[in-house]
Amino acid sequence: MAAGLLLVTLTVCGDEGHEGGATTPTAVTAAPTAMTPPATPAHTVANKIERGETGSVDLILPNATAESAEAAIEDHARTIDGPSNHGIDVIRDKADDGPEDYVCHGEWVKDAPAARVHTGGRVTSDTWPALGMYCSDRG
Repeated sequence: MAAGLLLVTLTVCGDEGHEGGATTPTAVTAAPTAMTPPATPAHTVANKIERGETGSVDLILPNATAESAEAAIEDHARTIDGPSNHGIDVIRDKADDGPEDYVCHGEWVKDAPAARVHTGGRVTSDTWPALGMYCSDRG
């Protein structure tokens, strides 16, 4: 599955249902390159929940920027081997508890049917699994 995720096209969708600042869309194709990938920032996994076909997790990353949060989400997405839909939030502090406290939100989906059911079509891709990113903390 990790090899499949290396070929995942990360599709950025609208900021529907998320509070916070404006998002800057970026589409990233994770394909092998000659460059050394940047190191993923150290983060702590908290509040991990998996029930049925859905899961969620908070990644605590002090002093997170949108870029470091995206890297942490991509790193964590490579480890998912369970629910068909998984929400990944990056927060700066364990006390953060609302949408206004999230630096970035990632939405991992296993396949196209799961994307239709769990995301209402917000996450689309030509390859699966796929990851949608929503970052409200760009600035």
